[in-house]
Amino acid sequence: MSYQEHKPYRSFFWPVIMLGAGVIWLLTNLGIIPTENLWILFQLWPVLIILIGLDVIFARRLPLAGALLALAAIGGVVLILLGGWNLALDEKPEPRTETFTASAQETGTARVELHLSTQSAFISALEESDLLIKAEIGHFGDVEMIVTGEEEKQVVLEQTGFVSWLAWLLPGAQEELIWDIGLNPEVTLDLDVKASTGQADLNLTGIQMGRFRFDASTGTARIVLPASQQGYVGEVDASTGELEIVLPAEGNLTLRLEGSTGQITLKVPGGAAFQLDVQRGGTGDVISPDWLVKVEGQPDRDEGIYQTRGFEAAEYQLQVIMADLSTGNLVIE
Repeated sequence: MSYQEHKPYRSFFWPVIMLGAGVIWLLTNLGIIPTENLWILFQLWPVLIILIGLDVIFARRLPLAGALLALAAIGGVVLILLGGWNLALDEKPEPRTETFTASAQETGTARVELHLSTQSAFISALEESDLLIKAEIGHFGDVEMIVTGEEEKQVVLEQTGFVSWLAWLLPGAQEELIWDIGLNPEVTLDLDVKASTGQADLNLTGIQMGRFRFDASTGTARIVLPASQQGYVGEVDASTGELEIVLPAEGNLTLRLEGSTGQITLKVPGGAAFQLDVQRGGTGDVISPDWLVKVEGQPDRDEGIYQTRGFEAAEYQLQVIMADLSTGNLVIE
């Protein structure tokens, strides 16, 4: 019995596709392909699946077939991008601004879940006490807000559909459109914010916080946490973007941090009783001022407990737990 030697499967499809993507990006940067036409790529993605199938069928016998398929695809895409919206594809999405509100009547507590998008987002306390939330959202595609419950309300605000994922391809998506969200300062809130690639600015001063959670992403974020005599728990998961957290001047707070590759800056008000517990270090560094003393842990390692003088006897205490430092730096100011 003879066995035919099988050559390994080789295809030039993906290398050519990568080269073609670089060419399209270069032509866009040179102004030859209008930036607004990049949105057409969203309508053309099924073509890629077809080409992959053809590559699998033919490239095993003819390796150059994958390269020819990829070249044909890149050439067609470039022609379509140059032709723009005259090709009778789907109508170009237009930006919209919508206002979403929910009443605060008969509401004692509320869980608010905000899924931010690629646009810049600003979150602060409302002046109107009759509203639980007022959100003015500039966006492409669709945004929905779901409100359930009466005394214990649940609010979920998010952008839906594929448009929200690729809005960065549209000119003006970052500069012209913003999310402006106001929250009721008299209702106790469990606030869960899931950030995205856009800038996030959370000034939560004056808000009655029951619990706070923030999942960062690649964008930059600034969070001003509210004071609370009763105290509350906060959780922040950092990511690759830069994150600045301003702690309250008075009140009790326990904040748990998960580090990542980005830098986290903690701004501690002067005279506050502050404790930092670094449970797990990483390749990043803890950069602390002279007024923060390490009371537990080895001197040459980041793990340990750092405190301001008189922390144990203070009426109000700010406690920060650095669960995992990871590769980014933690800066205390």
